[in-house]
Amino acid sequence: MTAYSTQNVVNKTPALSGHGLSKNRTCLHAKSGTISTWAAGDTLAVGYLPRGAVVTSAVLKAASQLDSNASPTLALDLGVAGTAQLFKSAVTTVGHSSGASADATINAGGLLYANATSNDDTTGSDVEVIVTVHTAAATPVAGTLEVLIDYFVEDATATTP
Repeated sequence: MTAYSTQNVVNKTPALSGHGLSKNRTCLHAKSGTISTWAAGDTLAVGYLPRGAVVTSAVLKAASQLDSNASPTLALDLGVAGTAQLFKSAVTTVGHSSGASADATINAGGLLYANATSNDDTTGSDVEVIVTVHTAAATPVAGTLEVLIDYFVEDATATTP
């Protein structure tokens, strides 16, 4: 198993937690460097969601084919540390055909996922977003992944009315 990181993680880019009128939306966007193995269990650390982040969408994209076998087996998960399949589970639509491919569906459990233990959570911390190779590529091809997660930051309140 190999662990890769995007520039967000390498450069320790802080999670954006901007507040504002109508809970302004922001996003976590990252592109991987070239990955060539696509072995089961490999992980890509994408970046971080801040405390209070509420996820509204998630996109996983391959710039090119990542498994060139006639019967490709590559499957990818997208989630957070501790819950690897939160947003996407065993996606097989990304990286199987020549050219760019993407998946914009999101698991029901990941839609409106809130990085907080309750509405008045003031003690939480940033959570790492990861891509995991669920099933290895039958014939791996070097390529890159891109991840886009849209979210807004919910204000933590000390009391609930």
